[in-house]
Amino acid sequence: MKIRIYQINDERDENRVRFVNYEHLPRFQGTQEIQSGIYDLVFDGKVDCKDLEDVYQMFNTEHPEGFRGHSLSVSDVIEVQDQDGENRFCFCDSFGFREVEFDAKQCGKLPEPENSKKIKVLLVQPRMIAKPIEIENSLEAMQAVVGGDIEEYAPFDDDVVLICNEEGKLRGLPLNRAVRSEPEEVDLPYEKMKDLFREAEKTGAEHLQGYIVFSKDSFDTPYPEESRTYLISSDNKAFNCNAGGYSIFGSSLDGSDKNVRLDYYMADERGGKDGWKIERCYTVQSRNEIQDVICGDFFLAYAPPECEEFESLPDDLLHKYQEIFRYPERFFRTRNGIQAVPYDPAKEGRDR
Repeated sequence: MKIRIYQINDERDENRVRFVNYEHLPRFQGTQEIQSGIYDLVFDGKVDCKDLEDVYQMFNTEHPEGFRGHSLSVSDVIEVQDQDGENRFCFCDSFGFREVEFDAKQCGKLPEPENSKKIKVLLVQPRMIAKPIEIENSLEAMQAVVGGDIEEYAPFDDDVVLICNEEGKLRGLPLNRAVRSEPEEVDLPYEKMKDLFREAEKTGAEHLQGYIVFSKDSFDTPYPEESRTYLISSDNKAFNCNAGGYSIFGSSLDGSDKNVRLDYYMADERGGKDGWKIERCYTVQSRNEIQDVICGDFFLAYAPPECEEFESLPDDLLHKYQEIFRYPERFFRTRNGIQAVPYDPAKEGRDR
């Protein structure tokens, strides 16, 4: 089917009706009529769709080439050319579509973007699973993704920045994802770590985990820190007073040395004066507190300090944040504040 898609231009939207459903238009602009002059043409072409529901699905999950707007949403207008050559205009409402009067001649057209490279980012939308996409590395393209002026937010330890609509909360855009606090590393002496592990096993609480970094001079061969860092658990005989024997098994973080009996090698255990010396011990505490809630579509890009422009997310960071933001979330107000619970949209009926 051949279609055109029109979306409201934020700069001409004096009555702030972008993303407002048909029923509430009079409250904002005093009339039910669609104001064609505040719209821009953002797509013109043929799509492999049977009906408008297919169009909605496509322009929310797999943006076709040539589309220069935000994901199809409430207040957008779709022009459909019927087989008899007649054109009809359909307003995307909260539920379904409504045929409306619309004058496409009054619409604007987005300026052609300047030549710029594409970057791979992670797109995160309400009620959708997060997915990697490629976008033009231009301000106009980023504004189109988030549906307005952009705001940069960098709450992560990595060189990753979150790009969202700076007026997402003011406009009442749909709640999208919670941003939670990063896990925190807590340094402590080895003897203190052993005391914590023994107490955990004594009380029957959850098994604890800790990390031991051995010094470079403990080895004849130079190893990177990941090779010298071993993950151990309180679920070892050395920390359980009721277990027979004494052993501490651990594995290096890079996977090169698995299930090693560390107590034989450690200077602080049975390794003696020539054993491996501890450089650092630490545990990782996952606070997981909600720092913020992002409203509306957003995306994540790579922002290394030495670069003036955003870059494509490296594969390891793309995978990491795709796991963090993979599933959409429902939000609840409780006595302890806002809580967010992830859910799988594939197991539920699609809504808007």
